[in-house]
Amino acid sequence: MSTKWFGRTVYTVTFNSTAEEVWTLMSRCNEPYVFVEDIHQKGKLAAYIRNTDMMPYVNQEEWMARKVSALPYQTRLTSLQHGADMLDFFKLFGEELVVLESDTGMQSSYLRREDILYFLLTEQSTGSDWIRSLLHSIPMGIIIADLHGRIENFSSETLRMIRFEPDELRKEHAGELLDREIFDKVILNGEVILNHIIVNERIGVLADFGPIRNSHGHVTGVIIVLQDLPYIEGMAMELEYVKNLNMDLQAILSSIYDEILVVDDQGILLRYSGKLITDFWEFQHGPVIGTNLMEHEREGSFFTSIVKMVIERKRKVSVTQESRSGKNVLAVGNPVYDETGKMERIVIALRDITETVLLKEELRHAKKMSERYKKELDHLRDQKSYNGHRQVIYVSDKIDKVMRYIQKVANVSSTVLLTGESGVGKEVFARCISEAGPRSSKPFVKVNCGAIPEALLESELFGYVKGAFTGANASGKPGYFQMANKGILFLDEIGELPLNLQVKLLRALQEREIVPVGSTEVVTIDVQIIAATNKDLEKMVEDGTFREDLFYRLNVIPIQIPALRERPEDIPLLSLHFLQKFNEKYERNNQLSQDALDVLESYSWPGNVRELQNIIERVSVTTDEELIEASQITPLLKRGKSSGAPIKDRQVLPLKKAMKALEEQLIKAAMEEYKTTSMAAKVLGVSQSTISRKYQEMMEREGRGEEIGLTV
Repeated sequence: MSTKWFGRTVYTVTFNSTAEEVWTLMSRCNEPYVFVEDIHQKGKLAAYIRNTDMMPYVNQEEWMARKVSALPYQTRLTSLQHGADMLDFFKLFGEELVVLESDTGMQSSYLRREDILYFLLTEQSTGSDWIRSLLHSIPMGIIIADLHGRIENFSSETLRMIRFEPDELRKEHAGELLDREIFDKVILNGEVILNHIIVNERIGVLADFGPIRNSHGHVTGVIIVLQDLPYIEGMAMELEYVKNLNMDLQAILSSIYDEILVVDDQGILLRYSGKLITDFWEFQHGPVIGTNLMEHEREGSFFTSIVKMVIERKRKVSVTQESRSGKNVLAVGNPVYDETGKMERIVIALRDITETVLLKEELRHAKKMSERYKKELDHLRDQKSYNGHRQVIYVSDKIDKVMRYIQKVANVSSTVLLTGESGVGKEVFARCISEAGPRSSKPFVKVNCGAIPEALLESELFGYVKGAFTGANASGKPGYFQMANKGILFLDEIGELPLNLQVKLLRALQEREIVPVGSTEVVTIDVQIIAATNKDLEKMVEDGTFREDLFYRLNVIPIQIPALRERPEDIPLLSLHFLQKFNEKYERNNQLSQDALDVLESYSWPGNVRELQNIIERVSVTTDEELIEASQITPLLKRGKSSGAPIKDRQVLPLKKAMKALEEQLIKAAMEEYKTTSMAAKVLGVSQSTISRKYQEMMEREGRGEEIGLTV
């Protein structure tokens, strides 16, 4: 049976019809759907059968004889009242087929997904205001036009891009407004045209044209998506930047002496440098991007073991391997973590260590550079959260803890006490607190309590009024507290503050008010105090030279700044930073050699960062060569004692035995002066693991009463 629904031919069958009758009807009428009539309610559709569902069974007689009611591929119908709310349409948009019912309950039409979409995007929809708000929320310009170019709908972003009022835009022809030739091509041929640039005196956009089709596949309109050219240009520039960065990265990897492999946490090779170790790779055509190194376990490849060890131990792992050709290779696997602590990458550095004469130096360099790369990567990752504090140059864990603590306390206005040796940079950390807190845009006033004469310090801090004392400014003068109002007052060398002024400072901290010299009027202030000292204030309290109540008022948030000798890993970074600073200041192009950096890193720096800065400035302005060597640095450093004493032999020994004894004496002298194996290794120019192993052997022999070193 067939009926006409809005110009559509609809065929229906009953539950008692056979599958063969349904298939014959579909084949003869070439219809995609046959509807099943409800057996209990005549004229009520209960399900439908798609043509594609019948096709697997056309040659099976058993299936062809079945009743429609017994067929397993009936599809339930979703019914919708004619004139229903837009939200009902939205809920049913995922359905393949929707039957529209009239108010009397009789079927009046049916819609496919494509019909519903077209219905939503045109003014025919009763919920057009709702769909228009949906269009306005899309951050791109969208225009929907019919076959004749009439603009039926558009997003608010469109108005901004093409600089039209809504009424003006509705009067425009979409093709004439943008590109008539492209518009006609989409209408006539149903083409999709992307990335079409349109520039005229009013518009500058990148447009994508696409046809809108009805349920029969006929083009009924055009949808146009617009994007701003400046936005696209920015994306293109960013893409070009990433492309250049990738090229730079590959060039850097190719220029490194080591062969570098980068794999993911599953062992899949993502990147490798262009320099390959000859006669080592067991793969037929060398490494291939996308190869899973874990799959080569059966071939005896060492890659499987190093990747597994890094994943299991979650730290850097070193492995040596001998290939079938007899080549020895050292591999260092280093894990790289994201911000959440999840392992993202494993970087494997390969180095040929076949030549034994280069083994010690090359192994030391590989470990040192690998550790430095890791610290620099960790430092760059951590710096994302400290963008406002780039004046602090560091990679050490100690300063990292200080910076994290500063990040926590910067948002409050409590009093902060910075302690540490002279020259550690307490003012720099005070400015970090200021920049990270809510008072960053307010005044930051620095006062050196030890540099101002005691007779003037009170008037400088609290100000004075007209006629307060002989020689005073005729109109008076505001003090540092008033100058720093709403901001931060940094009191450096607070330990130098006289006892009589400590009382007034305590009152200012407690009451948040001051009285200028020569005045009786109280001035209310809102100042955060950051104090700094290189003295032991607690001992001064015991000696009676500093008020106990003021100490506890200042010591609300104490922050200890570690000395430079306690964080030697920061020395190379600070040295390079100061060198760059003075290169720019004096228009030079100086560089520090690795040996010079090692000497700087092994020095104790009693004057801390200030002394390091002075040394770098002195050598940068006095050197005649661009490359600064260790020999130019050493005379400028004050050593407490030498690394070893001249050796005088009392007897002739075999050369090998004498060299071993001399080596042990140098190691012992270095350990006595520098206390740690890492510092001794830097001075002696060998790896830390070598010093650790040999020093332990020496201590064991000494415990057994054996002689260590030469007799001098």
